[in-house]
Amino acid sequence: MGFLFAGTMPDTKPLTLQELVSLALPIETRVLAGHKSLDHPVTWVVSASAQDGAHRIDSGDFAFLLPPYPTDLSTHIPHLAQIGIAGLAIVGEPSPALVTAAAHANLPLFSLPAATNLRHIERMTLGLLLDHGAAMERRVAQLYEQLTVLSAENAGLEAMAQLIGKTTGKTVLIQDKRLNIIASCIMPEDSEHRAAIESWVTSPDNLSEGLRDRKRAAQNIGATEQSLSIESLARLIVPIIVKGMARGFISLVGARESMRMFDRSAAERSAAACALEMAKVKAVSEAEKRVRGNFVDAMLTGNLSPTEAIHWAKRNRYNPEGRHAALLVDWAKKEHPSYRRLETLVHGQASSFHTQVLTQGRENEVVIFARLEPRQGVESARQIAESIRRQATNEFASDPIAIGIGRPVDALIGLRDSYREARQALSMARRLAEPNPLYFGELNVYRLLFQLEYSPELASFCQETIGTLIEYDRAQGTDLVETLSSYFAHKGNLSATAEALFVHRNTLLYRMERIREISGLDLDNPETRLSIQLALRANRLLTAREE
Repeated sequence: MGFLFAGTMPDTKPLTLQELVSLALPIETRVLAGHKSLDHPVTWVVSASAQDGAHRIDSGDFAFLLPPYPTDLSTHIPHLAQIGIAGLAIVGEPSPALVTAAAHANLPLFSLPAATNLRHIERMTLGLLLDHGAAMERRVAQLYEQLTVLSAENAGLEAMAQLIGKTTGKTVLIQDKRLNIIASCIMPEDSEHRAAIESWVTSPDNLSEGLRDRKRAAQNIGATEQSLSIESLARLIVPIIVKGMARGFISLVGARESMRMFDRSAAERSAAACALEMAKVKAVSEAEKRVRGNFVDAMLTGNLSPTEAIHWAKRNRYNPEGRHAALLVDWAKKEHPSYRRLETLVHGQASSFHTQVLTQGRENEVVIFARLEPRQGVESARQIAESIRRQATNEFASDPIAIGIGRPVDALIGLRDSYREARQALSMARRLAEPNPLYFGELNVYRLLFQLEYSPELASFCQETIGTLIEYDRAQGTDLVETLSSYFAHKGNLSATAEALFVHRNTLLYRMERIREISGLDLDNPETRLSIQLALRANRLLTAREE
């Protein structure tokens, strides 16, 4: 038995294979071959048995082959491809030979779910051909309903992106407000360009003018089409609006000529569904934050016993075993953005850390408890701090931050002491105008110098030791003091010092000779070297105080 359905309505764009798949076939339908031919038009739809299909199928037809399927079905593929049919769909799992033959012939081959009701699919296809608009609205509504079900089942944005991708046949990228990709579905035909696509969409420069301001973007809920600088790709981007603010974006990426009205509608409704998911996740996050805040406050005020601390840590999904360290992050200047923005920055970076962390914003600081990697020790905390510093520099170039790191502790309850040390290290970072994170365990000399900060003896010692170099730099515009600091920072290694200063080794040798001539210092004398290093630190402290 077989059925023949009329093709597209007059005065309309021809129905493409991708639209037929997106609007009429089950969402679970898989494209097994011919991914690059999904933009071909479909003029007829034929449902026929495998035995007589070859005699009833013509150019431009989309063919539903009814089971059972003969073992030699793959041998008919070259003939069907030569005829020029639009595509071929079978029910269930095809043989590897059939998939291989379709791929070689570049013939789109689809696998329908085993439980597919072909009569129902035929009616859907007929409705699509007769009334494209109504069929599109039904499918978009169905997509939105399925997305909300996924959200209710806590499937997450990744599962939602996969569903959107299967429905539209487009690569899907869901991004947060910083343009970080938090979920995606990459189509096979786009896989070779994946890195380039992800790099392009995460660049703020490629965000259209109307979407760069998050409040302004919230007024523009429709899809915006942009051409990518990659092959012939384009994207439809829609802001994800939560409480009058763009909390992220969803993009559909595909060939420019393949973008249809259905993709636009699907992107817009998908953005609405993603907004519900993000709002739910935000509410859960706020609840967890309150629990974390209670835990952090209790830890820092010393109100928990060791047993209670372990119990609370486990409630916050924080492993109490091993060694831990506290980090403290704050703005470096008196005038700065809000602490909420600082907390958001730190919390946003937390997902990229290899070390397990627990972050909590307080009234005028952000506290981080970090479980240190056994083989890395405090280096784990340094990596966390450096990651935060880099991100802060990118987002707030004119608003520096200060970071202090406390020493590692063996028991969870010891984080209170590590926190106090992190606070002292942060205070030193501010006073020294140090842009890099400071570790308390390496600040013993500065702790001593801070006790002498306002003593005239300290300034006198600094002047007697390296005063001639300081004055020479001021008069001549040279960097001899900086050169000397770098020399000691790299343990007297000339090659490492030259590389750090971005100068040739011979240039460094010349500078070191000038330092000896101007200052009269004997750099080979251990006592002199110690005095110089103390004087360099004292000069840094005094200079920072003056500034």
